[in-house]
Amino acid sequence: MIKYYCLIIWLILLSTHEISAQFINLQIRVEPELSATVEQNLSFGQLVINSGISEVELGDLNMGIFNIRAYYTQNIFVSIDYPESLQHENPTIEDNIPLEINVSYNNSGSRNINNAIFLEDNNGYLPVSERATREQNLSQDYWQELYLYVYGTINVGNINEGEYNGEILLLIEYD
Repeated sequence: MIKYYCLIIWLILLSTHEISAQFINLQIRVEPELSATVEQNLSFGQLVINSGISEVELGDLNMGIFNIRAYYTQNIFVSIDYPESLQHENPTIEDNIPLEINVSYNNSGSRNINNAIFLEDNNGYLPVSERATREQNLSQDYWQELYLYVYGTINVGNINEGEYNGEILLLIEYD
């Protein structure tokens, strides 16, 4: 009988106290905005068979230009991947033209090649904007443009006539 009284008292106490709980499941996903565009393709132009080494230098009109737009405090890892040679447009022709690529970058916010810095081994960890530009941007636009300039050399030997192509791949990792 005492057991029943204890059980009844416990049920009364339990029913008089209101139990409530709130659960909040909040998920926020913020992704940094980053875009990369090709402003200009690298082109060695029309060349003559057995013409030897042809070079597109930093600042030449035919150099390639990538534009990367990102938040001004971001850091990015940039890597350029390219083939060892340009291949003939006809896959049955096995001729190729050896290719060597160099890359420089400019993170001053302008497209001026005079501010370009050589990118060793065609890859590196880069701030989107240089320190002086970061301090200047505190009261201005939060987005910054970084430019990559692609240039290099080819060696045209005794090859078949035709169009030779290769694809340069820009890889960007950001934090």
